[in-house]
Amino acid sequence: MTDESAVRRRLGVPAEAGEVVVVAESTHWDPDWLLTSSEYLRLMVAPTLDRALDALDAERRRVYSVECAFYCDAYLRARPERRDQFVRLANEGRLTFTGSGVTTPDTLLPEDEALLRDLLEGSAWLRAQGITAEPRTLYLPDSFGHSPGVPALLCAAGVDHAGICRIDGMRFPGAELEAADHFPWPGTSAALLVEEGTADFVWRAPDGAEVLAHWHAFGYGHGDLIGHAGFTRAMGLPLAWPSRHPAKVAARIEGLLGELRPLARTPYRLLTIGFDFSRPVPRLTELIDEFNAVAYDRTGAWLVNASQDDYFDLIATHRDDLPTIELDPNPYWTGFYATRPALKRAVRDLGRDLIGLDEVRARRRLDADRHVERARSATPPEPDRCDEARWIVATANHHDLVTGTSPDRTARREQWPWLERARAQLDTALGRPAREPAAPDPPPATPIGTREGDRITVDTRYFTAIFDEAHGGTLVALVDTDGTELAGPRTLSCVAVAERGGLWRMGLEFPGGRWRPVDATADHPATVTPTRSEAGVQVVIDASLEGRTVRLVVEFADAAPTVVVTSLISPRLRRTVTLAWRGMSPITGLVMHQPGGVVRRPLQRRFEPTFWPLHSWAVTSPPSPPAATSTLALATAVPTAVHGWPNGTVETVVARTAPRELAWGVVPLLGPAMGYERGTQTAQLAFGRHDAAEAPHRTGRALQRHVDRTAGRVTPTWPVTIDGGDADAELVSVKPADRGAGVIVRVRNWDRKHRTLHLGVDPDCGDPITEAWRCDGNERDLVELAVSHGRVEIALDAHLVSVRLIT
Repeated sequence: MTDESAVRRRLGVPAEAGEVVVVAESTHWDPDWLLTSSEYLRLMVAPTLDRALDALDAERRRVYSVECAFYCDAYLRARPERRDQFVRLANEGRLTFTGSGVTTPDTLLPEDEALLRDLLEGSAWLRAQGITAEPRTLYLPDSFGHSPGVPALLCAAGVDHAGICRIDGMRFPGAELEAADHFPWPGTSAALLVEEGTADFVWRAPDGAEVLAHWHAFGYGHGDLIGHAGFTRAMGLPLAWPSRHPAKVAARIEGLLGELRPLARTPYRLLTIGFDFSRPVPRLTELIDEFNAVAYDRTGAWLVNASQDDYFDLIATHRDDLPTIELDPNPYWTGFYATRPALKRAVRDLGRDLIGLDEVRARRRLDADRHVERARSATPPEPDRCDEARWIVATANHHDLVTGTSPDRTARREQWPWLERARAQLDTALGRPAREPAAPDPPPATPIGTREGDRITVDTRYFTAIFDEAHGGTLVALVDTDGTELAGPRTLSCVAVAERGGLWRMGLEFPGGRWRPVDATADHPATVTPTRSEAGVQVVIDASLEGRTVRLVVEFADAAPTVVVTSLISPRLRRTVTLAWRGMSPITGLVMHQPGGVVRRPLQRRFEPTFWPLHSWAVTSPPSPPAATSTLALATAVPTAVHGWPNGTVETVVARTAPRELAWGVVPLLGPAMGYERGTQTAQLAFGRHDAAEAPHRTGRALQRHVDRTAGRVTPTWPVTIDGGDADAELVSVKPADRGAGVIVRVRNWDRKHRTLHLGVDPDCGDPITEAWRCDGNERDLVELAVSHGRVEIALDAHLVSVRLIT
């Protein structure tokens, strides 16, 4: 355990100080929000870092933090003459990093492996500059909610601390229309932490992983105005002016401390400086010294300029005084879950292709190792012609990229060109043609089905389905071979909702918003065309929604008892379109995958209806005792939003054209970001039956595999094998080590049970294992593992486990 007095001495804090305020100065940088990254770099980032570096050299006790590698890389490319100064200050520990990632990511929509690669790429960038720092904190100041599995991801990556801000139920400056005394909203994460009387806590993931966490309850720029008067210093706006009289500064700081104290169980307070693109506070250490000279004797509060890592070192000495909480800080906003689906699809596809490319590279590494004897510590990495693609894939995790919350201008000028450039590089590396050849015409399908009036009955290998042309081609009934009904009337109805939400939020989330269903395909006639092919039965439904054609392609494969639905919809402006599936039994909640684990969620939290992020799959939870032996499961090819009703109906967002939040139809909220994807939006969902006796993740994963195949994604054939065929363990990636020798294998444990398994190398791919190490996501070796007969036993004691294998 860290020695508290030693940390105090290192920071220059008097031993007798009863209250210590860590003033942590940073700035939040969005690579591609309102402006493009090159515009931000020129107008805001470069001038900010110029001033920060000069201030650090001028004030020898000053500490300044940067939160990610993206703009540091861009800055050093633009200012090569500053490189030596930048690296020197970083290695002196005065230019610190609140995260080793390329960006500050969203953690609800990207895949687990993409988030770990983000942190790995950032760490590799630091080492490439000659910077010895190993950041210990992931700072997520502006992400709109956070996966409850963040602690598991951080433990997998070897990161100790999490700093978060935007959580459900909190008030954020400038983001809400409600009065301050309405917050925190009852029953939310913010209310829970306020009731606990702490912004510091031990955050526990669903798999039991724990990290020390801090909630920035008053915004990540809470202390921005300690040396200024006015409204804000964010974005370089001329809305604040210097005000440095010691008495006024002391009064401001004491006011800020009055807000922080009710949320502190330790003697330590964290006062952050650093809203979006804020410039460094002039002569910050002078302000701090003046406060200590003027107010310390009177207040007992001692201020010190330090990093968030330093703050965590201090509160870690009081860890036993902090509560341990399985926090699910959602929903904060929900509109971004389903915003810009084509962009989300491109990001996910690129991430999967990168994993596929690394599997090919790992095979090459293993094959080379069987012919060349290598020194473990000196194995040179093989040339990688996709470095830019890897950087882009990591950048795409950003909370204004994969979320779709940038305006059209930025998406068109920068985000799509980035993704297309990465796609071209990966196509070349994988040996794919730049343009996919036209698919051959499929063999003719055979019309099938029995018509009785407006209803068409279709028999498939696993189901009997009845479609109703008079009511939008919806399913009237779906019965499996043992007579169990899986769907009720109006299943597959698409509902158009008129709303005033935007890129961040849906219209039901703020005063003066609108959320009103205005039409449904079930209210209009449709044509239903069922055919049989070699793969199974396909039913094409051409329906109508607000005068526009909606096409649903429903596939019943012969290979598995699942229903895969592809929707093609071109909705009107300011519409959200949901696809409804009416289950046959009551439900009380959802069990769903989120990055870092499996989480259970209620049907409603704060908003009605409550939409949750559908990252990959979800299973509905029955009442206890259950009224039926099975419930509904679903999976998605692209992240979106899902809501469940108590009667068993599940609604999933399949299209959305909501450009900007407008309260009462006229009052714009947040920044000027606006935009949406024009034309036809495509969604792919898989539905199936979940037996109560089966683990939810097994059903969800099976559906996920089906919908991924429909989306054209191929699961790699891994060169590493797992003994035992454990259904609750799976390989996530196999890649050549970027740091050290061998290959890195990542294994996912889908439930909380600890288990052991054996890894080996496929004899067709390489020699038997001679050496193995448990490592973290940043490829730092933790403990050597015993190797027996070319195989290694590993303890699967976390959601994600990484192992280095050397042959």
